Amino acid sequence: MDFPKDCRDCPVWKKSLFKDFDPDLVLWLTERKKTCSLKKKDILFHQGANVDGIFCHLSGLAKVVQKDADGNVRFSRLVLPGDTSGHRSLFIETTYKGTADVISDTLQACYVPKADILYLLSNNASFARNLVIKISLELIRSEEEQISVKEKTVRGRLAQLLVELCGAHAEQISNNQFQIKSEITKVDIASVLAVANETIIRLMSEMKAEGLIGYEGKRIVINDLAQLKKISSV
Repeated sequence: MDFPKDCRDCPVWKKSLFKDFDPDLVLWLTERKKTCSLKKKDILFHQGANVDGIFCHLSGLAKVVQKDADGNVRFSRLVLPGDTSGHRSLFIETTYKGTADVISDTLQACYVPKADILYLLSNNASFARNLVIKISLELIRSEEEQISVKEKTVRGRLAQLLVELCGAHAEQISNNQFQIKSEITKVDIASVLAVANETIIRLMSEMKAEGLIGYEGKRIVINDLAQLKKISSV
């Protein structure tokens, strides 16, 4: 996928923090941002590195993982197209609180320097509002995930992740089938859900045997989205 010359032509523009910009500010952003194309296992930013900007994700998948001093995972999340990464650390920390690495074959993102983000925060009310809304929703989601870990089965959490991937990063290949656009390994899924690799391997094998999912090469195919939604709500 080529990077659009005009940000408003970006397929994830309406999901971005910048979606309410007027034409002049869109032009300003287009001139200030930098595009980057990365490959699997490339790093967008490292935990502990100085915060220098945020990434607006156009395509591909990344995960952000925060570890404690002993190397144990304290927090992890999947970054989908249309999402941003690095923004949580931008205003309250001098260093990134987690490491963001690419887990799909390729990833495309636009990088906006910290100075420009701080300028927008001070001078553009719509951007500031969108950022506050985004962080607030993420806090709510984080609380819900903490509850989910305690109350939902791993099977339910796995189904929820597959439903999210289907909604944000899949293409319809038949009337009822959706193929995830990027390969995502069972190890990465286990990392995002903070469970053992063996558990995800077993559960996905069960889902495949039940006809809920399948594979096209190494990419996951969703065969029964409705049933996965039911499982995710349990």
